[in-house]
Amino acid sequence: MSGVCLLLAAGALADKGEIDALEYPFTVPGSATASVSVNTAKRTPVNNLLLGLNANWPENLYGKIGYNHPDAQRLIRRFKPSSLRFPHGVWAKFYDWESDGRRKTDNYKTPYDASVTNHPTLKYGFDGLHQLHQELKFDTVFTYNLNYDSPEKGVRRLRDRKEKGFDVRWVELGNEPFWKTQRSEATKTLEDYMAVSKAHAAALKAVDPKLKVSVPVHWRDAETNPWNQPFFKETYFDAITVHKHMGGGAKETLFTGDILSKMANTFRTIFPNHPIWLTEWSTGKGDNAITVLGMADGYLTLFENQDIFDIACFFQMNAGHPFFLYDKKTGVHTKTASGAAYEMVRDLFENAQLLECQVESVQVGEGLDAVRAAAVLKDGTVSVFAINKTPVGVPLKLGIDRAEDAPAFRHQALSFDGVNQLKTFAPEEKLPVVSVPRGSEVVLPPLSINRIDRL
Repeated sequence: MSGVCLLLAAGALADKGEIDALEYPFTVPGSATASVSVNTAKRTPVNNLLLGLNANWPENLYGKIGYNHPDAQRLIRRFKPSSLRFPHGVWAKFYDWESDGRRKTDNYKTPYDASVTNHPTLKYGFDGLHQLHQELKFDTVFTYNLNYDSPEKGVRRLRDRKEKGFDVRWVELGNEPFWKTQRSEATKTLEDYMAVSKAHAAALKAVDPKLKVSVPVHWRDAETNPWNQPFFKETYFDAITVHKHMGGGAKETLFTGDILSKMANTFRTIFPNHPIWLTEWSTGKGDNAITVLGMADGYLTLFENQDIFDIACFFQMNAGHPFFLYDKKTGVHTKTASGAAYEMVRDLFENAQLLECQVESVQVGEGLDAVRAAAVLKDGTVSVFAINKTPVGVPLKLGIDRAEDAPAFRHQALSFDGVNQLKTFAPEEKLPVVSVPRGSEVVLPPLSINRIDRL
């Protein structure tokens, strides 16, 4: 847990019980306080791959050309992602890389068949992705099509991508084949999938022994799941791919970090030598305060567990849990609160060093910490990222290297007046920053994520 704050409970508040997802799920505290102590001597580099994204370009908005769409390219150029997964999700299992379209060559029935056969001209937009990659140099996690590609075709794909300038280092061997709806005649049983994935792994590693491959496993009942068990003793893969979508209600969303932490510990036990590629994860329902707090909470847990999470790709930047909304009539993108929150996280943590710190925080029912925090060193500045999960302002006492004097700070916050408040921003819009004079108190606004820079 080096580099991310340890939480020391300082009391507990009562649980309000199960109520509507758009209400605050705990008794509102009359007041709360928290403190953060930072040790700048202990540092751990941030793994930028934990800031990865999935991107989808829905046909009803961007037509059938994916990354080739000029507005899609404009958004990616403006956003400059550090890493992307390609292709994303279920459509990876139909991806024909040679035609850049969807393809199905058997009679295996799935709910997605019409979306394949009815769109023969659809393109994923690899040419556009390639152009963007050459300009922006983002990392790419490739999801391979084990349903319809032979190992030989997979090798040709590897060589083609390398020739086009991609530093191919991570390949997922399929997408969620534990669901029968995501299989084919070639992978219709667990035994079939294992044989096919072994053949692909061997063929790819024969070309590039340094290449890392993963197999998808199921998060549900992970220790006893019949899909997972045969892989416990296998060694032909380097990592496990896990997908986790959370936030069935407000309470669960606020516990996002705790859910991810417990999941990490489970997989650490049953796959002790295989890191997690969390290539799909999301939390919350709707673009509201609870969703933003849950997402930020999830990122702190990912940084806290860098020894087990190698890759994480949020699902996803422009659909599902979008960071940007798109008006195809005007070609205008609007940034959501989730997008603003992601930018706060990325702007601070990308290329930074995590610092050791401790947090003392009151708890809100069922052991939920009212405040979570992490500290980083970036460009010579010590900063604290703090989440206030309560609907009341929380005074935050900051201590850096046990200094007795209170330095001046710069404070940036994304806060909400209530759990249902919706916020949108122009794509280039930045959150305001206020100065906190030396000796003054830093107060975390209600329902907020915060960046506090020491001056």
